Amino acid sequence: MKARKISYILLAISFVMIISGGVSSFLMGLRADKELINKRMVDVSNEFEDFSTNTSLFENERDTLYNELLTNLFFDTMQQNDALYKTRLSNYENMVDEITKQVKQLDKLCRDVYYPDSSVNNKCNNYQLIYEQVVNYFLSDINVYNENIKKFNEYQKSINSVVVLEEYSTNKKFIDYNKDKQFDGKED
Repeated sequence: MKARKISYILLAISFVMIISGGVSSFLMGLRADKELINKRMVDVSNEFEDFSTNTSLFENERDTLYNELLTNLFFDTMQQNDALYKTRLSNYENMVDEITKQVKQLDKLCRDVYYPDSSVNNKCNNYQLIYEQVVNYFLSDINVYNENIKKFNEYQKSINSVVVLEEYSTNKKFIDYNKDKQFDGKED
């Protein structure tokens, strides 16, 4: 009888230890998950900050390009400034490429994840719209430039000149990044 009581006590103690070990393991897992989520939220905030900085630089460059180049294209200086224009547009495209790299990082951090902090969720939602606008503004600007090149070439042909300038070429396409069936930033 005493052996039976001892075995029940040992069984009860074992059961309590197993339960407490499971609860402890569960709580440690929750703590690790919380730390991981907090780290990812910091990563999202840092990446979005860099993204925002580069987006502001892009906007400034776009304003500068319009003020110095796209609204001031004159047939009599287009040929002599062609290399400079192409270099400026190439640098402009490099800015879009840099932003694209950051978007890929934000995609990894934000896709199919809902964070407990609403400001982080807003960043995850907003970068897609901003990126769509950046790419589509860039392509609209390239189209404006290329339209001017076409007009220049037509003018040169009309005066029987052999001068022909190449359009700026890019492999980028207009995008609907957030899949809302609207191309934000595309100017027709």
